[in-house]
Amino acid sequence: MKNIVLKFFALLLLAVSFAACKKDYGNKLGPLQDSLAAIPITVTNQVYFERFPVVTAKVDTTQGPTNSTGTFSIALSIPADKGKIKEITKIAMGNSGVSYLQNSSAPNYPGAPIAGNGSNTITFSSDLPTVRAYSRQLAASAVKGTAYVFTGQTKRLSQTLTPNPTPQTPNQLRFFFLVTLEDGTQLISTEVDVRLI
Repeated sequence: MKNIVLKFFALLLLAVSFAACKKDYGNKLGPLQDSLAAIPITVTNQVYFERFPVVTAKVDTTQGPTNSTGTFSIALSIPADKGKIKEITKIAMGNSGVSYLQNSSAPNYPGAPIAGNGSNTITFSSDLPTVRAYSRQLAASAVKGTAYVFTGQTKRLSQTLTPNPTPQTPNQLRFFFLVTLEDGTQLISTEVDVRLI
C-alpha cells in the first residue's frame, strides 16, 4: 500500500510540474500563430479566398483551346497609413514566382514595371496571350541554362489556357508581385491566383 501511495504522489507531482511549464517564445511567434506582415498587401477585387486570394478570368475558346483569350486584373492595396505605392517593380508567375522576383536575371512579366498613381492602390491588368508568351519565355530561359528553373505549368500554359470542367480542380494561374513604395520599401505579395472560368 505504501508503494502505491508513493507512486501516486510521484505521478501527481510530475503532472503538476508539467502543467506548470509554459514555453516562452520571447519576441518570436508561437508555433500556431499567424505571421502577419508589417505592411500587408491585400487584393481588393478578389472573388474567392481559398488560402490565397482568387480573381477570375472569363476565357473565350471560340478560336480553339490553344488560342483562347480573356482578360483579368488584380487590384492591390496597402493600408492607407502605411504609405503610397510607387510601382509594381516586378511580376512573376508559376510555382517558383517568389524566387523569380528575387532573381535579377529572371525574365520580368511583360509590361512591368507598372507606375503607381500616388495612392495606396495599384492595378495590374493582363490577358491570356501575354501569359502564354511569358510562359514560353520562362521555358526558353530555363533551357538556356540560367540560374533558375521554371517548375510551373510551362507546357500546359504554352499550349492551352482553358477552364477545367471539373470544379474541384480549376485551372489557375499563380502571380506574385514585388511592390515598391515611395519611401523605397519593397514588399512581396502572397500568391494571387487567377481562376479561368
